[in-house]
Amino acid sequence: MAGRVYVPMTTRQLHQFGDSPCCMKVRMALAAKALPWDEVFIESWKFDHFQPAYLALNPDGIVPTLVDGGRVVTQSNVILEYLDDAYPEPPLRPEDAYQASIMRKWMFIEQDHLFGHIVTLSFNSMMKLRVEGFGLAQLTQWSHRHPDQQKAQDYLRRLTAPRDDAKDAAARRGLRVFLERLEQDLGLFDGPWICGARLTLAEIALAGIFDRLVYLEEDGCFRGLPRVEAWFDALRASDIYIAGEHRFAARMWGPKKPVAEFRNLIR
Repeated sequence: MAGRVYVPMTTRQLHQFGDSPCCMKVRMALAAKALPWDEVFIESWKFDHFQPAYLALNPDGIVPTLVDGGRVVTQSNVILEYLDDAYPEPPLRPEDAYQASIMRKWMFIEQDHLFGHIVTLSFNSMMKLRVEGFGLAQLTQWSHRHPDQQKAQDYLRRLTAPRDDAKDAAARRGLRVFLERLEQDLGLFDGPWICGARLTLAEIALAGIFDRLVYLEEDGCFRGLPRVEAWFDALRASDIYIAGEHRFAARMWGPKKPVAEFRNLIR
């Protein structure tokens, strides 16, 4: 990144935010495959992901980006499938075609539905705290680094606007609809995981969503769903979840990390 000296220790680098559901899932997959990697930390609040050096790797300006031996792979769920194809042991996809279809369904639901609801809840409970933590003047200065100034100014307006509790309530309802479906699907096969006896990419894709719900103290979205609760307890205790979980120091401010107590602890 511009202004940094970066010396890779391996041939595999993960460009990531410190506190992103999409980045967490890739870290979990790397852990499942026992693959070493180096971190290139993206300071999203400074719009690192929209700077020329990063856009040269990922023109969409999103994270994560995996660079594996010079091969650039983008889009988090694509990265998961790439890792399972390139490093097939241990396998993270079912051999059974129907089980594999259920796995892909939940990867799709996470990407196209759950993630959007999580972004909504996160904006009020996390993003708005940037004004308190960094100050509006600093955020305004960083916003000039954004290549689309219309989007940058919209971002600043939303940061300083009143909370939108109606949007939060709609997001909770939307999450609950799909989590009730997950409760049903966890009864399809014999085993603790979505596809039966073996943890798959479905668990990895959903892990960051559940991590964020807990961090936002929004775990009421899945309480009262016994299969989902037992499934998440097992997932949260797994080695790859623990390995992929965000470092507390790298988490953005939120309900479990108030600015007043942790103003200087971002990284």
